[in-house]
Amino acid sequence: MDNHIYIRRKNGNVDERQFSLIVLLTSYVIYYTFRKKQRLTCMAGMMIAMTNAMMASISLGAILGTFITDKDLTIPTIASVLIGMIVGYLTGRPISLMASIDGLTAGIMGGMMGSMLGVMLQPKSIDIMVYFIDIVFVLVIVLLIGMID
Repeated sequence: MDNHIYIRRKNGNVDERQFSLIVLLTSYVIYYTFRKKQRLTCMAGMMIAMTNAMMASISLGAILGTFITDKDLTIPTIASVLIGMIVGYLTGRPISLMASIDGLTAGIMGGMMGSMLGVMLQPKSIDIMVYFIDIVFVLVIVLLIGMID
């Protein structure tokens, strides 16, 4: 038996549209926060960075976790934590260093939680959970954009 990590979809059909949705909405929040940085307080910036990083890393971690068949959390955790940290830092940086650190730590926490969720899902419930996470992601990002405006 070899020690390779097998990456393939356990069940269902998560496609690149879900990744694209997450990347586009997350990038838009970063851009929109940068555009509106003069109107945002430090506390609002902290909340925006934390929310954007947490939602992006939970969503990506859950999706990446569903691709791992041998219950190994390493790759989905590393990938989603790194992406969450980058998102949190980039979202909070236009506001303040405190907001960027808050976003960075929220990305770490969300990446770990999302990948644990994705790896532990049973094959029959993967699709429903991934779509649920996507719906929650879109709802929270829409509310976040409304708050920034």
